[in-house]
Amino acid sequence: MILQATNMPQLKDNRKEIKLELKSIPGSEVVAKDGLLAGDIESVQGSPDDSDITRTLRVLEKIIVKWNLTDDKDQVLPINIENIRKLDFGDVTNILQKVNFTKALMDLSPMK
Repeated sequence: MILQATNMPQLKDNRKEIKLELKSIPGSEVVAKDGLLAGDIESVQGSPDDSDITRTLRVLEKIIVKWNLTDDKDQVLPINIENIRKLDFGDVTNILQKVNFTKALMDLSPMK
């Protein structure tokens, strides 16, 4: 008897990548995932005392895959909270709107 391989479902990252230009930085390109993985939630949530802004910065750090933003030596800056804090707030809002994270961010708010 020969066993045939079945097409078992694969667990993989099915999030889509979204490319956008920051309005305040012409020529910029940011690539972001359109959601979080379950494993990201705990690190994004942080402590109950963390502000919504802190959680938002953590979300951006998790979803931004790459960008072409550089320092004064033309070195691509790392995608971290320190550098994300330097983005124009309108650009942050635009990224979050493009990935439809408004509800996701509300879901991460601590229970009252």
